[in-house]
Amino acid sequence: MRISRTAPSRPAMSLLAVGLITAFLQPTAQAATALAEWDIYNYPAQTEAIDQAINEFTAQNPGVTIDRSVHSFDDTRIPLKLSLNSGDGPQIAQVNQGGGDMGALVKENLLIPLDGYAKQYGWTTRFPDSILKRNRWSAKQEFGSGDLYGVASLGEMVGLYYNKALLDKVGIAVPKTLAEFETAMAKLKTQGTAPLMLGILDGAAGQQMLTTLWQDQISSSDRKGMDDLIYDIGGTFKDTKLQKAASLMQEWNKKEYFFPGFQGIGKDDAATLFQNGQAAFFVSGTWYMGQFKENKDIHFVAFPQFAGVSKPLMVGGTDLPFSVTLTAKTKAQQDAAAKYIDYLVSDKMAEKWLKAGFLPASANKEARLPADNPLLADVYNVWTTVNAHDGLGHYVDWATPTMGNALNESVQLLLADKLTPQQLTDKLDVNYQQYLSSLKK
Repeated sequence: MRISRTAPSRPAMSLLAVGLITAFLQPTAQAATALAEWDIYNYPAQTEAIDQAINEFTAQNPGVTIDRSVHSFDDTRIPLKLSLNSGDGPQIAQVNQGGGDMGALVKENLLIPLDGYAKQYGWTTRFPDSILKRNRWSAKQEFGSGDLYGVASLGEMVGLYYNKALLDKVGIAVPKTLAEFETAMAKLKTQGTAPLMLGILDGAAGQQMLTTLWQDQISSSDRKGMDDLIYDIGGTFKDTKLQKAASLMQEWNKKEYFFPGFQGIGKDDAATLFQNGQAAFFVSGTWYMGQFKENKDIHFVAFPQFAGVSKPLMVGGTDLPFSVTLTAKTKAQQDAAAKYIDYLVSDKMAEKWLKAGFLPASANKEARLPADNPLLADVYNVWTTVNAHDGLGHYVDWATPTMGNALNESVQLLLADKLTPQQLTDKLDVNYQQYLSSLKK
């Protein structure tokens, strides 16, 4: 078949040349790069912060689009894995830490290592090693070492809330040492004020107090043993410091320092009782600060220090880190996804989180704190101090898939005088050693 080729006129030739030159000069950044993103930020203030971040990021990066969808925590587990295996999953996702979730995705090569981007964007200097290790996995499936697979935007920690009005009423200063704390509780008890709020009917409130008392005895400079335990390198729960923590809880219970009827109170009900001024102290996490901020008498500090312990560990961690998945098949998608994650952990985003009433994972001492939220200022100052000496400790239930239940049950039995401190440590160690043995099979 013969094809007729008619020469174009000069004007048409000029237009063609201009079109070709214009197309050639278009920057590659303008090329369409579509990203799907899964997160679990379903609170209105969180959603607003993320939506603003996406609008600003895409405005600064023409051609990049982000299709955000909000999911439940459970969706970050099996549903995410199935979605990625099918090839239809998101390019960016919040992934739950631990062997059953992030570890499983790494094992199946469903996540992309981020070490190159961490160096490019300075994440290794922005975050202390104790935070980044939570998202590292080696080729041998070793938790806490190897390649980096995620970075978190929000932080959290367990410390001591106190009601200043109740302390002032009986002339008690905010305790800085364990001895001062115990003296304060004894005085509050004699004055008819419940010293310490607690609710162990459900959830992890009991284990959080136990593990706070445990890690408060460990200097951050001596953290390797705790790290090894949590990252399944090895160790033992038959620890004298853990026994001492358990003994203290039993002793405080016998002295009636805990809120009456704590065995039948749930964790959230305990928080509401504390918010309403029913106890002077409450050992719990920063996830309650949004609820507590309406009560201007409530403040937050690190748990009082044990004698002879310098810069102790503080139970805590981060929320679910953002990861880049294998569905980001092109370099352009991977680069854009990493750049978006960098935006989520930037100082600018940290100020959005602070304005929304949440604790950013990065620790910028120059951040502007909302003037109308003094409780958040308390929390953020503790966070920056703890991370300055690499003192963020661990949620101990990470040690094994069943450790959370073992801890909750053990604390309930301990405070019912059906378990001694040594029996508690023995029981937890059996759980841990059995899990370590299973990893070697």
